[in-house]
Amino acid sequence: MTDEQYKKITSAAEFFNETARKFLTTERGLHAETLISSLARMSGSLMYRSFGFDEKIEPGTAVLSDKANIEGPKLMNWMYVKLRQLGHNIGEENTNRSYASAEFSQLNFKESHNHLAAFFLAYCKAASLSFQDAAVAASIATAIIIHDCRNVLAIEKGAAIAIYGFVEGTKTAPYSTDQRTPPPAASSSPTKKPWYKIW
Repeated sequence: MTDEQYKKITSAAEFFNETARKFLTTERGLHAETLISSLARMSGSLMYRSFGFDEKIEPGTAVLSDKANIEGPKLMNWMYVKLRQLGHNIGEENTNRSYASAEFSQLNFKESHNHLAAFFLAYCKAASLSFQDAAVAASIATAIIIHDCRNVLAIEKGAAIAIYGFVEGTKTAPYSTDQRTPPPAASSSPTKKPWYKIW
């Protein structure tokens, strides 16, 4: 990775972090699990877009692929690297896998996508950032969010929620960004989630 590429990824991570906080804030503030899950889903979704799959696949369809199984775990690794840089002794061996689920988020995948995707994609276009680099940036931003939420959600739990979000994103055909939903209501509840195999 070149210095220029790293700078672009770092800048994108800052933007994704700030954007997620802005558009996922409710009248009750930020919900850690929803914030982490949504940002991780977008990281995975950006990686999915780099695969070049047929855009006519029905949005929300689970798309299982070798590409997801190869590229998806890289997002998890970037997250762990950033968390260790931030001072946390965390890896696959001590991640609380019982939290590797979408059930802790107040938004489902589509709702997370609707809140954030248009802004993330617009940034990629404006910054001439590849989807793969943007996915890495969003995984780094996810790690920063996990770190920042550590007082209300243990790092080991936040990392597991993120991993599930990465999986959802890399294995779900994305939705249109023509319309965005308003900020989430505090009482919103997740709908039935599809099953995904963790890498």
